Amino acid sequence: MEFLALRPCKGDMFEAVPKDRLTLDLGRCRQLLTEGGFEVISDVGVMLTVQKDVEITLYPHGRLMMYPVTSKEEAAEYASEVYSLLGF
Repeated sequence: MEFLALRPCKGDMFEAVPKDRLTLDLGRCRQLLTEGGFEVISDVGVMLTVQKDVEITLYPHGRLMMYPVTSKEEAAEYASEVYSLLGF
């Protein structure tokens, strides 16, 4: 997965924005991520928050917010894991 942006957002939060705009079915994402070992923290329809080692919020257009993450490399690893589980 290539990223348009993989950058710090605030403090120990990173944002990942895929280079190609995605359209995610958050219900399907919930199922796939749960099967991949993530715990669902919040599912409010317009965003899905899951947790494994860090908290990751997914948005329907593919953007991820990850917390706490302290480096670009760490953010890339988490984003790659999530997108891989989602089939990207």
